[in-house]
Amino acid sequence: MQRQLFAPGEVLIDEGAVATKFFVMIKGQLEVVKSTEGDDHEVLNIIDQSGELFGEMALVEDTVRSAGIVARKESEVLVVQKEGFLELVNHFPQFTLEVARSISHYLRKTDSTLISTLELKNRELNSIIEELNATREALVDNERLSIVGRMASTILHDLNNPMTTIAGFAQIIGSKEMPYEDVVKYTRIISQQVNQFNTLAQELLAFAQGSSTLQLQELNFPVCFGDSAASINHNLEQQGMQLVTDFKGEALIHVDPNRFYRVYENLANNAIEAMSSGGTLSISSRVKADRLIMTIADTGHGMEAEVLSKIFDEFFTHKKHGGTGLGLAIVKSIITDHNGEISVESVLDQGTTFTITLPIIKT
Repeated sequence: MQRQLFAPGEVLIDEGAVATKFFVMIKGQLEVVKSTEGDDHEVLNIIDQSGELFGEMALVEDTVRSAGIVARKESEVLVVQKEGFLELVNHFPQFTLEVARSISHYLRKTDSTLISTLELKNRELNSIIEELNATREALVDNERLSIVGRMASTILHDLNNPMTTIAGFAQIIGSKEMPYEDVVKYTRIISQQVNQFNTLAQELLAFAQGSSTLQLQELNFPVCFGDSAASINHNLEQQGMQLVTDFKGEALIHVDPNRFYRVYENLANNAIEAMSSGGTLSISSRVKADRLIMTIADTGHGMEAEVLSKIFDEFFTHKKHGGTGLGLAIVKSIITDHNGEISVESVLDQGTTFTITLPIIKT
């Protein structure tokens, strides 16, 4: 054995070097280090106990060094060449046992160090995840507030339609004598429009809270469409347009009438925008197997394929005056909430057709 002294920072073992020596600690403090990215390194273990063996694993396995050893403080060690180490192993069972104990101790100590390191990294990772979640929630809240602001704008715009309807029917009721049945009919439409005010407000609140709830009722179609048709027809007549309906068959469906009214209202408003020079809005339905299929077709200016691919996107507008692009996004959302589907076809200068498919309870 040869006694050697190492100054702080001096290398005893190079990582990746061929193993030719074995060491016994006398005094001082050494670091077992492993290279990481770049020029950095990670300390895997500390050797500071007198009599502690190190460097034996590579000799036993006859491999290159898997880690390096550097003096942290001035350290004194005994150095044994490979030939001497093998002679000791072959001739002294007690030495072999000590080497085995040293390897076992080193492995346990390394495992403990790695576990502690992993626990620390895990805590750091959990902290980062919590920060990311908080940041994400803040961004979602900010985005929702931004969307709520824009949504409030379009809802205020949409309020013009029920207000116009209410004003129109109120004027009719007050302008002349009419049968009691007509008064009941018009007041029911006015009441339905007032309910629409509430629906718009609830829709805004639901979006702000990130939720969507339905007040489902079992209704007969097309009977349940009667009041909506009267309101849509009134708005079309105000613009010199007409409504044509063709309902084939009846079906029971689960719908939220107030929310689904927005589907008809928004599609009718789009048709009015598209038929600026007058035209016809056709609404038809048919029953096929367990589905109710409705079509809403206008004779307006139509849309290009590029526009069609985006019309259900939030805040996408096309040739709209004062719109914010939420109308059809809301339509699709409502239909999806009812487990339905919506598709669209359009031909330039001929018109646009929306097809809505809803599940039915029974025919």
